[in-house]
Amino acid sequence: MYRINAKRLVKTFTDMAKISSPSWKEGEILDYILAAVRLPGVTARKVSCGISHNLLITLKGAPGKRPVLFSAHMDTVTPCEKVRPVVSSTRITSDGTTILGSDDKAAIAMFIESIRHISETRVPHGPVEFLISCAEEVGLRGMKEFDTSLLKAKHAFVFDSDGPVGKIILRAPYHSTMTLTVTGRAAHAGMEPERGINAINVLADIITRLPCGRIDHETTANVGTISGGRATNIVAEQAACVLEVRSLDRRKMLSTESLIRDAARKTATQWGARCSIRRALEYSGFSIGKDDRIARIASEAMARVGIRPSFEVSGGGSDTNILNRAGISAINLSAGMRNVHSTKEYIMLRDLVNGTKVVLSIIETMR
Repeated sequence: MYRINAKRLVKTFTDMAKISSPSWKEGEILDYILAAVRLPGVTARKVSCGISHNLLITLKGAPGKRPVLFSAHMDTVTPCEKVRPVVSSTRITSDGTTILGSDDKAAIAMFIESIRHISETRVPHGPVEFLISCAEEVGLRGMKEFDTSLLKAKHAFVFDSDGPVGKIILRAPYHSTMTLTVTGRAAHAGMEPERGINAINVLADIITRLPCGRIDHETTANVGTISGGRATNIVAEQAACVLEVRSLDRRKMLSTESLIRDAARKTATQWGARCSIRRALEYSGFSIGKDDRIARIASEAMARVGIRPSFEVSGGGSDTNILNRAGISAINLSAGMRNVHSTKEYIMLRDLVNGTKVVLSIIETMR
């Protein structure tokens, strides 16, 4: 149905993969995208976000047609310096010393190739928006700080899941973070340790009493970082840890947070210490039914290009969570990347092509 220029698509992706773009340092990759979409009928706008920018690309489209939004992020995790893509007959990898960056540059390559295809073939379409966010890998910061009133579309397709193209994420979790700070009492560790209350020991005891790992099939908790103490000759007066709670069920997230608060405060009191707790909701979860309009658009568009959709649940968050919270019906689709956030990351060539076909099919479906 769609004759994809696979050679150009692969070059676009590998060109971008070579560009270092850690979170908040997306300037060079942003300039590459701007140059790539400098085509008739395409407008691109940089939208300031902290020390970086989000990028909004718009295809005007025929009047009276429903607008559609596609989204991906341009930042990557590290190590992303001097990425050397290795292209074989079936896949693209890095040379094993860095990540590849298919999370999420594969999606951006699909978007660019779709824009070029539309420009060259003059395929009729409605208004199309492409939102490329910055700083996604550090807490979805780019999307959180983007003014969604700038968007016209009420349906969004975020290409930011792993696995073969065809995966549709129907549910993703709520996610909160909690910082536990224990305050004990300082003393000289060699001369009068009995006068002190070691906050590190207190915190260690607290952590052993917290729910951890897989709580149930919908809920997880994890202590991620620990800090504390000033020197070996001082009984540590303060120690802290940062943990997260995720659940597909908001009530379960709140219940797990309550267990953590109770365990932390009770344990600190037993030691004669104090524990303060700071909590933040990182993002809300979402739940979409297979028969919801956004899911049907995705699955029907895939079927039109010979791809069998598979419906799944994710334990991770994405910009999809933020868009849904903003009142835009959004769904997360696979962009084909595998083994993400590791030096073993790769993407199959067929997924780059298939993903581009899905983008074009969705655009046509929305006509």
